[in-house]
Amino acid sequence: MLDDLVNGVNYERSGIPAAAGTSASSRFDLGRMHRLLEALGSPHLALKAVHVAGSKGKGSTVSMLASCFAAAGYRAGVYTSPHLLALEERIALAMPGGAGGRRPRPIPADDLAFLLRRHADAIRARVAAEGPGGPGALSHFELTTAMALRYFADCRVDVAVVETGLGGVTDATNVFPPPNLQAAVITGLGLEHVEALGGSLRSIATAKAGIARPGRPLVLGPQPYPEAAEVLRAEAARLGAAPVVRAEQSVRVRSHGMLLDPSAPPGRQAVRERLTLELLPEPSSNSSNSGSSSGSGSGSSGRTLEVTVGLVGPHQAANVATAVAAVRVLRGPAGGGWALPNEALAEGLAAAYLPGRFQVLKLPGAAGPYVVLDGAHTADSAAALVASLQAAFPLQPQAGPTPPAAGSSGNTSTSTSTSTSTSSSTSTSTSTSSTPSTSSGGSSCPVALVLAMADDKDHRAVVGALRGLAPKVAVFTSVPIAGSFRRAAAPGTLAGHWQAAAILAPPGSRPFRCRELVQASLGAAFAKAAAELRAWRVQLQGAGAGSGGAGGAGGGGGEVEAAAPAAAPAAPHPGVIVVTGSLHAVAEAHKLPELAPLLMG
Repeated sequence: MLDDLVNGVNYERSGIPAAAGTSASSRFDLGRMHRLLEALGSPHLALKAVHVAGSKGKGSTVSMLASCFAAAGYRAGVYTSPHLLALEERIALAMPGGAGGRRPRPIPADDLAFLLRRHADAIRARVAAEGPGGPGALSHFELTTAMALRYFADCRVDVAVVETGLGGVTDATNVFPPPNLQAAVITGLGLEHVEALGGSLRSIATAKAGIARPGRPLVLGPQPYPEAAEVLRAEAARLGAAPVVRAEQSVRVRSHGMLLDPSAPPGRQAVRERLTLELLPEPSSNSSNSGSSSGSGSGSSGRTLEVTVGLVGPHQAANVATAVAAVRVLRGPAGGGWALPNEALAEGLAAAYLPGRFQVLKLPGAAGPYVVLDGAHTADSAAALVASLQAAFPLQPQAGPTPPAAGSSGNTSTSTSTSTSTSSSTSTSTSTSSTPSTSSGGSSCPVALVLAMADDKDHRAVVGALRGLAPKVAVFTSVPIAGSFRRAAAPGTLAGHWQAAAILAPPGSRPFRCRELVQASLGAAFAKAAAELRAWRVQLQGAGAGSGGAGGAGGGGGEVEAAAPAAAPAAPHPGVIVVTGSLHAVAEAHKLPELAPLLMG
């Protein structure tokens, strides 16, 4: 019904126009969004909001903040995008109750349908007034955002934690006036949606900074690029945001390692990470609009908190720091004086959950592999995925030959980056590849990579980062992007970039052998990856059986034979299947019959 009301104008399916997310855009100037909201009763003016922008980590940060509010007893509206399986996931409520608050509950489908029917006349009037189908037409995202704000206002939430869709300055979510904005938060920036955001890192930072408001707090997450940090501080000064808080000056995050839980119940993360949070002292002077940075604004200092989180990995440390800094601002006078004690902070971080962000589960049985679902689709996020896997699993390549293909004759070659055909639904090649050397020695944890991406991403950079996994097999496939294959990258294109990255590996890289396959669907790719891991496991077990047991063959009494089983090699690790490349790939994985029962909580 939502698509029908906006006549199918959906930029997530058709692609985002160049410069759409910059202040130079005449098609996305927020005037259309404000007129729609006015027709719906201006629900945004009834809300207190925390607005989160960024290139990476903003979804995780929103999840943490909403969970902290719920743990403290507040009703929080949660608006995120994109969704995995259903549009209703974007509009959710995080409610008090349970340990650290419950997971956000998506709007029931019947409630969304009622909301659309209730306001259908006002929406149709605005669509007609804006010019249906033209360059100024209302879009699917604008209407979804408006419905989210209307729903939150109707539910009388205490606070709305809102994630931008694209950029900031012209994003449909950027509608909160200073009295309503409790804090603006900007996570780490990188080169994502480059053309839509002006073509450079500076233009991206300028666009993201557009969510800041005069006299309202701005929390800046750790920035990997100094140029982006410089622009954010300059824009904050220009816009009059105050105080400006840098997360790294508010809290230090130390990891004590990850804990795998293969017996985690369905719907629960099978890996967690232990963290120490050191809340840093508040500087003696607060920043104004000069662009300098203040501390937490909370008045607490030198306090440490111990917490175990489900959003794990080295990259999440920056998101945890950003969320903690935001909480410290929000509970101070500048951020509205919210009652967010440290106990709620720790409970909220522990309860935060976001599917598709290093989501780990274990298939049944001792031989069932682990599965990692991650929506990494940039070089930075792919590198973060590799680092997280290296922290959770031993990923050095095993000694020994590449296993024969499951169900094949086992013929392999050592040619470098042989081409992969795309003329059939399945094709195979084996190549000797290289990856930067990080350690030596064997490991018992083989990796199978399943990769599907959108066609507008930097495939070469992403696969270059993913080669750090040194997988035993890489399976390339395609999935629908926003319901259509129009924007899906061809599997053969991804395979070609993988092989090119092998050829162009820097000197000194450690070679590894990897089978490369193309499959027509994610379901087929997942099945093939699982079969390849089984073949590897069987081969290692056979090698262990052939080399073990010799000590008991010569007789000499029952005691020697009874001791022989203890000398047998340990069973090989079941391995890890990594599904990545986009959240759309993760969404397709959630539908697989092997995984769906394990993902339902």
